[in-house]
Amino acid sequence: MVWYYDSIMEVAAIILRGYVIEKFRAEGIQMSPEELGGTPNELQGHVLKEMVERLLKTTEEMNTNAELQRLMSEVPVCSIQDVFFGTTKELFTGGINWGRVAALHHLAYKLIHRAHTQNQPQVMVNIIKWTLQFIRENLHSWISQEVWKASRKVAWWCSVTLLASLACAAAISYWRKHR
Repeated sequence: MVWYYDSIMEVAAIILRGYVIEKFRAEGIQMSPEELGGTPNELQGHVLKEMVERLLKTTEEMNTNAELQRLMSEVPVCSIQDVFFGTTKELFTGGINWGRVAALHHLAYKLIHRAHTQNQPQVMVNIIKWTLQFIRENLHSWISQEVWKASRKVAWWCSVTLLASLACAAAISYWRKHR
């Protein structure tokens, strides 16, 4: 089960870095996964790219939230860790859902953006680490359950498809024998 835990955390890290890179790209700023503690071609998979795209769409309106923008602009880089953990704790007090997970990614991006504008590359990497630490300590079980539920749905549809295929094959075979 350790491999499962590690793979979820690895995918979470890649998606987080991909999200941050795409947000920067939208602003005309080029950033590589290596600058955020990743590897050069980690976002090559179609599924990972699609997950990042969905996350980007989910958080689009967060950029237009004037109050959030004002609060983020007032945060000094030296206290980002305190702000991050305080905000994430507050964000998830009402429970966990995909919208809040998306908000976590957006918060990490906004803080990384602040660190980038103040030329603090180590702080950018630290924010990635803090976000992954938060996911590991607070969201991992929930994400695992959601992945399990999704896999059960896929398994159910695979079973239905297989059953339908077998029924179709049997019907064709019967028709050929009795025509």
